[in-house]
Amino acid sequence: MATKQPHTAKVERLENDYTRLLDRQHAAAKHRRNWMSRRRAKRALRIIACFAFFILILGVQLVRTNASRHKVDQQVVTSQRQLAKAKHTNADLKAQVKQLNDQDYLGQLIRSKYYYSKSNETIYSLPGDHANDVTAK
Repeated sequence: MATKQPHTAKVERLENDYTRLLDRQHAAAKHRRNWMSRRRAKRALRIIACFAFFILILGVQLVRTNASRHKVDQQVVTSQRQLAKAKHTNADLKAQVKQLNDQDYLGQLIRSKYYYSKSNETIYSLPGDHANDVTAK
């Protein structure tokens, strides 16, 4: 039997200046591609960071604007309640002024509150009478 020799390729690589130049060119091209991809990755990261920064600023402004709008809405509701209360009070006061300009009502008010009487009229105060007058405390 024949001894087994390692299987060698039919094509062998030449080690000369031309093949070494090709190897250097391939290595340089690979290095350039890696360098460009790292550069593009850094550029993309910077752009994303800028966008994130601006989105953060705009988000903070939106939150502040929403909070101030909510506060203003609460103030508007409070002011509307106060306005409604003031209108109601104003309407009551106008009705009271109108009644005070009426001579019959005014006479009745003076008689009941201050026990003012007409001539030849007698006023009797009963124990269960809870009239609001000047002497009542």
